[in-house]
Amino acid sequence: MLQVDKRDAHLLQTAIQEWQRQDLISTEQADALQKSYTVQEEKGTDWQTIALYIFIAAISCALMAFGSLVLDEKWIEIIRKKFSLTDGVIALLSTGLTAFLCLHGWKRRKQHPGFSLNQELFWLLPILSTGVTVVYLGKSLNYLGGNYGLFWLLATIIYALLSLSLQSRLLWAATLLCLIPAYIKLTYYITDNNAYFLGMNLPCRMALLAAAMILLAWLARKAPVFQPVKSLTWTGSWLLFLLSGWLISIFGNCGTWQQWEELRQIHLLQWVFVYTAQCVLTLLLGLRSKDNLLRDLAVIFLLLDLYTRYFEYLWDRTNKGIFFAILALSFWWTGKQIEKYRSRKR
Repeated sequence: MLQVDKRDAHLLQTAIQEWQRQDLISTEQADALQKSYTVQEEKGTDWQTIALYIFIAAISCALMAFGSLVLDEKWIEIIRKKFSLTDGVIALLSTGLTAFLCLHGWKRRKQHPGFSLNQELFWLLPILSTGVTVVYLGKSLNYLGGNYGLFWLLATIIYALLSLSLQSRLLWAATLLCLIPAYIKLTYYITDNNAYFLGMNLPCRMALLAAAMILLAWLARKAPVFQPVKSLTWTGSWLLFLLSGWLISIFGNCGTWQQWEELRQIHLLQWVFVYTAQCVLTLLLGLRSKDNLLRDLAVIFLLLDLYTRYFEYLWDRTNKGIFFAILALSFWWTGKQIEKYRSRKR
């Protein structure tokens, strides 16, 4: 007899009831299917959770080792002098290492198809080696006169190609993370480090980038090669879009810190209204399209909007005890609504 855990048992029971409701199976067949499996007791240790924690520790140690060995200029200089290596040679060796790691990871994926933390976290190694390649390539070319954004963009393109070819979510996460500084550095380089690019300060530029990412994610949502990273792109794009809107509601279109300090708070109210409308429209879009991600993000940022406005306009005029009491009640109400939602889902 098949043994399943509680989650799988709930899924099987729901499927059997739906099939019976649609007259795809008879009552006798439904009873037979219900009796064909048993729910196993959840005993022992949750090894999957422990494995996740161990892999997180492994990532942390790998990043610290990378920082100590590769980013330590004294260590690099010792290796450089001993083997007479130039920046270009180091970049070439790192490229070969990246190719070897990607080939090895591709072979492992073919031998053991399916998702596993062990296989996915392996891609951290080519991520780091690619970073070394781009850094030393930039050093060998003197970053083309200080155009760091171009090399961030190069790293973004490499990560994107590797991610789509190898179907790695971790590589795609590196792609999205590299795209942001690439965009920022390029806009600053084009404007010769001016605070404004096409009349937009940094938060406004980030909102424009996020909107473009959302549009591209929506257009590419049905492409087969995009399916493994579709949800990650959608989530990251909307998170950046709402986070940029929140920063705009605080700083407006001010280009410098001094300009923002000299500006009266009342002149930023128009940006507050725009941001609030952005959150409300996102919430309505999430409800209309039954996208739980958009709905939850909109609610979170609406609460963030509320608390931000309190600190901006009412912090010096309101009793702090009352404020934290309201804060506690709001969190309690949010938790209660989440519990009700989970109960309805069950």
